[in-house]
Amino acid sequence: MTLYRLLATGVLLRLANVVNADSADSVSSRLQVHIPQTLFRPEGYDHRESLFGFPPYGGSITHRIFCADSELCDPIVDTRKGFPLRPKDKSGNMEPWPSPYILMVDRGGCSFVEKVRNAQQSGATGVIIADNLCHCSNMDCVSSNEEDVCERHPPIMADDGSGGDISIPSFLMFKVDADQIKAEVRANPMVQIEMQWALPKHHDRVEHQRYVR
Repeated sequence: MTLYRLLATGVLLRLANVVNADSADSVSSRLQVHIPQTLFRPEGYDHRESLFGFPPYGGSITHRIFCADSELCDPIVDTRKGFPLRPKDKSGNMEPWPSPYILMVDRGGCSFVEKVRNAQQSGATGVIIADNLCHCSNMDCVSSNEEDVCERHPPIMADDGSGGDISIPSFLMFKVDADQIKAEVRANPMVQIEMQWALPKHHDRVEHQRYVR
């Protein structure tokens, strides 16, 4: 299979997963916290895949996670800010995020593509978008946030038409889980996350193409 066909199959698979997000059989990726062990979940964390970028199908990315303290809508990303707090250099500035790292950034302010592009340019190997709205079905989340606004369905991390230059993968993590991860990052200097992908599956059928001149 050519690289083009593999990538095209992956995009179609991710799109199918968005349509069939409630089906356990549609899951082609996994999001897990390995450190600290208290946040490990045998089933992983619920999430949604972006429809842009190039995931390493059949592989995974496991790195320390850092949280941006901005919406990451500015192409100039200050890697000396954010969380967890790091030692300061002689000039009094925090040390930059040490590579390799996965970056978590809040949803809002600009498109998903812009956020991931700016994270990629800052050196991130993967991005977790933290949803900023509760699911309407999660009354505990809605009541605790004291907001009347909620979402019936999770947002689709679609390409805005300019995502062809993005090579790193990204996930959307739901608000309840993302809030827990962000709180842990603020309190704990080491939080390690794994983003994992299965190989695109093929149906048990013979495929052929017909060319007509």
